[in-house]
Amino acid sequence: MDDSLAGYLTFVAFGTALTLLVGQLLIRSGQVYLEETFDDERLAASVNRLLAVLFHLIMLGVLAVISTIDVPVSGAAQTVVTKLGVVLLVLGAGHAGTMWGLGRLRTRRTEQRLLDAWPEPSATVARPAVR
Repeated sequence: MDDSLAGYLTFVAFGTALTLLVGQLLIRSGQVYLEETFDDERLAASVNRLLAVLFHLIMLGVLAVISTIDVPVSGAAQTVVTKLGVVLLVLGAGHAGTMWGLGRLRTRRTEQRLLDAWPEPSATVARPAVR
């Protein structure tokens, strides 16, 4: 087997494994987080699956693009390590983006719950006269 082909296959295998690992971590941790955000457990599970599919599609697409880019280093091992480094940085950014989005969603849901729980002004309470 050619060294460049072996390096390419090694990169794709490790990159895919890392993407799937991070995706599984997001699924497991995100489920609990979303159950707290949404009152409906089925809705939380559904949103979690949709976010997981989105994460995997984007990250595997990025992995496919990175796999075709030539890196100006010498040697197959350095090429694989450099490309895996780029994949790890992109995975970290993807993970951070997912967490940021979940945080915003949770904040909005919490604000809405607080607004819904706030009592309506009572008609029996007299307002002070404005002069």
